[in-house]
Amino acid sequence: MTTTRPQSDAPPAWLWGAAAALVALGVLVAALIAGGGGTAAAVPGLSDPGALTRWGLPIATTILNGASALAVGFIALAVMLPAKDGELKRDALVALRAAAIAALVWAAAAATVHLLTLSDLLGLPLAEALTGESFVSYTSSTEQGQAYAMVFVLAMALVPATRLTLGHGGAIAVLCLAVAALAPPTLAGHAGTGDYHNSAQISLLVHVVAMAVWVGGLVAVSWYAAGRGRELARVAPTYSTIALGCFVMIAASGVMNGWIRIGTPGDLVTTSYGWLLLGKVAALVGLGVFGSRHRGRTLPALAAGRRGAFRRLAAGEVAVMGAAIGLAVALSRTEPPVADDPGRISMARSLLGFPIPPEPTFARFITQWYPDATFALGCLAAVLLYIAGLRRLRHRGDRWPVGRTVAWMSGVGLIAFVQTSGLMTYGMTMLSVHMTQHLILMMVCPVLLVLGAPVTLALRAITPAPRGERGPREWLLVATQSRGVRVLTNPLVALVLFVSGPFVVYFTGLFEVAMRDHNGHTLMSLHFLLTGYLFYEVLVGIDPLPKRPPYLARIGLQFAAIVFHTLFGLALMESARLIAADYYRTLAVDIAWLPDTLTDQRLAGQISWGASELPGLAILILLLYQWSRSDEREARRFDRREGRAEAERTAYNEYLAKLNRRE
Repeated sequence: MTTTRPQSDAPPAWLWGAAAALVALGVLVAALIAGGGGTAAAVPGLSDPGALTRWGLPIATTILNGASALAVGFIALAVMLPAKDGELKRDALVALRAAAIAALVWAAAAATVHLLTLSDLLGLPLAEALTGESFVSYTSSTEQGQAYAMVFVLAMALVPATRLTLGHGGAIAVLCLAVAALAPPTLAGHAGTGDYHNSAQISLLVHVVAMAVWVGGLVAVSWYAAGRGRELARVAPTYSTIALGCFVMIAASGVMNGWIRIGTPGDLVTTSYGWLLLGKVAALVGLGVFGSRHRGRTLPALAAGRRGAFRRLAAGEVAVMGAAIGLAVALSRTEPPVADDPGRISMARSLLGFPIPPEPTFARFITQWYPDATFALGCLAAVLLYIAGLRRLRHRGDRWPVGRTVAWMSGVGLIAFVQTSGLMTYGMTMLSVHMTQHLILMMVCPVLLVLGAPVTLALRAITPAPRGERGPREWLLVATQSRGVRVLTNPLVALVLFVSGPFVVYFTGLFEVAMRDHNGHTLMSLHFLLTGYLFYEVLVGIDPLPKRPPYLARIGLQFAAIVFHTLFGLALMESARLIAADYYRTLAVDIAWLPDTLTDQRLAGQISWGASELPGLAILILLLYQWSRSDEREARRFDRREGRAEAERTAYNEYLAKLNRRE
């Protein structure tokens, strides 16, 4: 007697894959016609490069985006699949082979886009554009040429990397390489020009990476479900959690990028760019509905052994993702409503990267918002990850102190306010305001963050990996006890990093370099935040560290930090040498309300000298409080030990007395 396997009503993988590709191309063509991207040249005023370039370039870009997402998704699948003693199993190796094929298509599409972009920029047919020195000059001198040439090189490097990788750690490294290959195109195009262009680039990069992980991961997991999929019930929940995070990051980065590119809300309904953007929003909402169904119905069905449920829902979700990719490519070929007029941009505006703000008032410090994508999206991720950990503990029935949650949320919220409010806007124009930012990021926010105990929360919330495997919790434990952490958390090392930063940044040319480039300014802010976090983690932190100094030594470290910051403030007040003199002189040409540079510098020194004392005294009080609590806990432990010992002695004496009575 023969038995037949029950047939799933889920469509074959090749069928919904082909349907998604057709949807993407169909939406792309319709959007190009509606938005004018199929008829306009890349640079207004140049001649028509021909139909091959006008239509071939967006189609090749769509293929590039799809292939890159597939490569990232299959590599991510290999990382999500369980490994035995650090070695990848057969299913993960097969996923890496599929990623190698996708990477090869990715490289070919990048080469095609590279050539067609040259034709588009010159306004010449492809054959004519390749004559002479145009190709060499374009590849070596222009941002777009360098970007796609780099994508080609990185995608080609992925082919042997995916074929030769056998370990789980190597798969993680290959995934990082694939994500890095997504970055270069985001530095070119509309995101690289106009006001707030750095934030536009960062938000676009987050958008592209999150979309690639989401789309490619769904295709890869669906492909895995179509095969044997022995670990599908374990992989699908992991992917579902990652997809939820990607959905939030795509929505947040899309809103931020759209806000930068849309001049007024009316542009959403009066311009082709706005209509295409609304189409992407509709596609994202549809994908959110699919994702909700995945978490509510498909995951329980998978737990019950019905693998076809995942494929049925994934088929429709991939089709909507194809439409979203087509709309994204059409948007890149459509001129945004906020156009740049170089003739109207002053030197100060060009240096700042955003319109010159009005004269500062207390209200404008709150209302003048600055779209800093790095910190805005980073703070959003920090809040969501913390909430996810709390939900995991609550679902398990564990408790978490409310004070720690309040501290973490307050610290993250304060970072977001400092980096996206008028403090950021006016901090780019006045040293005194920037110094206020610096002090909050270095002395207030880190204290709140370390009291939130994020590492402890993660260790309690993340499920341990099965025996013989190493998951996120195990890697986090290894990191907290690693040699690098031992060196950085050495009290003297943490103190030197904390107190030397201001002297090195402000009394060398680093500050002016950082102020002239937004990425440099971001790195400077991150430096202040991270060195402060490291120092206060050693002093008042709760998370597990290899070793902490005794409380008396911590109080001495805090006194030393107060002294050094006081000396820094005095040095800044008394210095006759202007900090970043050329930068502030350039701004003063076009900004009439700017104060005298030396006067503002002395005010910055006064702020550093005076304001640093209050956080320092607060930390001393906190240390004394923790010390007293530590003594109380130690006394209670001693009493418990003595109580147990006394009980044991009493019981022993009673036993001896009982023996004597019997005798």
